Amino acid sequence: MSSLTFTRLTTAGLAACLAAGVVHQSYAELTARTRRHAGFERRRTQCGSGNIITYHVRRGAPGGPTLVCEAGLMNTSAAWLLLADHLDPAVSVVLYDRAGYRSSLRRCPEDYSLSESVHDLVEVITEAVAEDSACVLVGHSLGGYLVHRAAAAAPDRVHGLMLIDPTHPRELIHSRRQREGSRAANLTMKLGPWSATLGAGLLLDKKGMFSFAEGSPHYRTLRLEASAPSTWRATRREWDYSYAFMLDGGRPLDELRIPVSVIAAESTMRDIPEHEDLYDDYVASGSGGRITTIEGSTHVSVTGGIEYTPATVKVIEEAVAEIAAQFTTHDRQEQGDAA
Repeated sequence: MSSLTFTRLTTAGLAACLAAGVVHQSYAELTARTRRHAGFERRRTQCGSGNIITYHVRRGAPGGPTLVCEAGLMNTSAAWLLLADHLDPAVSVVLYDRAGYRSSLRRCPEDYSLSESVHDLVEVITEAVAEDSACVLVGHSLGGYLVHRAAAAAPDRVHGLMLIDPTHPRELIHSRRQREGSRAANLTMKLGPWSATLGAGLLLDKKGMFSFAEGSPHYRTLRLEASAPSTWRATRREWDYSYAFMLDGGRPLDELRIPVSVIAAESTMRDIPEHEDLYDDYVASGSGGRITTIEGSTHVSVTGGIEYTPATVKVIEEAVAEIAAQFTTHDRQEQGDAA
């Protein structure tokens, strides 16, 4: 074979690989933007930030509690679908996509900050949750910190928090292991958006990334969304701000007048024991609550693994029932005072 022929074949092969990658990325992007969640009503709202936010509502029993779910970094509303499948249908559920993820569009003219996402969420709560419903926010990872901030920003609309393996603003200062791991994550975030745009999402080891979700009916959706360039761009934007924020020590947690509970993955409590102090800090920021560890779970399987999600749901349902009972009692007392 001549060197010219070899060069042509090599070039053609690389071009074919690039084309296949780009086609895959385009399909993943289209799917992420258009696929609806079965059993949910899809809605959109334009926030004061300028962002156009998509959220998904599944109505439960009239007057019953509402659970509003906030996903972690590089996750969308699809990350909550397995949990919603196991949740008592009497509980209303609101799944929410931050600006830049799926069909939620970022139109804010300022540089990104966590406050932007917090205030967008508050506007979603105001529009999606009835005033006669006990509103409980549940957040995973970065979403845990965001819902805590949202509860402080809307004290009259939020009645309880469930934080699942939440990010803490001081975790990179408090834990040397977390800080070392964040350096590798930082490199990945710098390369990810460009690689995804050029079609490298097809080459990602998504079987390994999503092994925790094998057997889930939403497994394919999760894998596709990891290839969508918009997912990587939104992740990079949030990571850049959050990483610098946490390296600087973050800020103290807001003091809340509602129950704040933490659901911890066993692997987190075992491998990073310093996190227990941070989770205690979250619980202490509220007027009650507790830490519950899901045996055998990891940071991602605690909400997305078919083996562990039912246990997580059970803890959430018990807490929601307590919060709803307190809300009903308080509401009756207010009605009595008014009479």
